[in-house]
Amino acid sequence: MNKLWTLAFWATLLPATAQHLDTISVTVEGTSYVIFDEPISLVNLGTKAYIGKVENERMLFLKALAPNATPTTLLIQAGSTLFTGYIRYERKPAKSFYDYRVLDGPTTRLGQPSSSTVEAPVSSKLTRMKVIKPNTHIREVKDGIELECVQLFNDPERTYLKIAFRNTTTVAYVLDIVSFTYKEKLPRRLRNKVSPQFEEMKPDDRLEPARIEAGRTEAFYYSIPLYSTTEDGYLEIIFREKVGARVVTLEVPAQKIMNAPLL
Repeated sequence: MNKLWTLAFWATLLPATAQHLDTISVTVEGTSYVIFDEPISLVNLGTKAYIGKVENERMLFLKALAPNATPTTLLIQAGSTLFTGYIRYERKPAKSFYDYRVLDGPTTRLGQPSSSTVEAPVSSKLTRMKVIKPNTHIREVKDGIELECVQLFNDPERTYLKIAFRNTTTVAYVLDIVSFTYKEKLPRRLRNKVSPQFEEMKPDDRLEPARIEAGRTEAFYYSIPLYSTTEDGYLEIIFREKVGARVVTLEVPAQKIMNAPLL
């Protein structure tokens, strides 16, 4: 009854135009993200068991404050549009990004392409990145190897990265494997009490050279599944050498990933 009253009350104060949201699943450890085209001017959660924070005007970060929180109502105003729906706790949400921006091409349901709109294959997006200018600069140097993430993009399902690899030594670098792991930075007071939080990711597509000759620079392109971590988290990318012991780690802050443009 209280939930219905909440929605009815706000409906009398806000514009009549309303859109129905998917039920937003959240957890305690990570963050769920809701993204809109227009600035968010109002967020109302039905109970205090959940918390929401608006970032960059158009992004809403949502978390549960305690496990097994009771589902409740969610009301958001973005621009002149009112969005209504529900929020619920899940220990491991299957989805963490809810993108309600209007994508290019016709749509049938808010945020979902129509059947006539075909999502570009991942490989074609990686190829397209070859002619796109750099949009970020995250750099690490070790043992004569320079790694720099120079492109970072998202789409509704994946994160895309371009990494420039420069071998400044006179010894060729033969690649063994590149690993991707999302990690959380725990407060110092919890480091000996809570198990480290991490999630390994396997690229679903890649364009990578097997060998980087001495003095050469090569580009690596990857797409990995979207994953939400806390604001202090990061994506750890490790390059390992097959013939040798050079291992270089690049850390991409979660904030950079969460604010990456669409591809």
